[in-house]
Amino acid sequence: MNGEPKDTPDAIRISNLLNAFARNADEGPVEGMGRLLAEDVEWRMTDVTWRGRTEVLYGLQGMRVLGHAGPDSGNRHIVTNLEVHVNGDRASAFSYFQLVSGDQPAAILVTGSYRDELMRCDDRWLLARREVST
Repeated sequence: MNGEPKDTPDAIRISNLLNAFARNADEGPVEGMGRLLAEDVEWRMTDVTWRGRTEVLYGLQGMRVLGHAGPDSGNRHIVTNLEVHVNGDRASAFSYFQLVSGDQPAAILVTGSYRDELMRCDDRWLLARREVST
């Protein structure tokens, strides 16, 4: 990855955006995640690719229906080992994630990684592409 080191103001804003996305996935409305996505966002997971904000939000709502995310699931997305590299109005980020159950005792349901691409839009950063690997 190329770009500025990860402790720049833009990198900190991007880190906050990715953490806010995880928190919204667990606790907020689907629309909260939508405010963090570029209009033409692309989301890739095993055997599925969603394109555009509307399709991505529909897919993420489906994950809630399955009980993987959302306030009713009690699950939490834990994002770790975040690396952010900024290059002008574009950035890339890599992180690991764990999906932890809300059950007692808590259990790790899945682990994986995110490869993200972000873009500056006016005065804020938006998630433009996410590749989820498990």
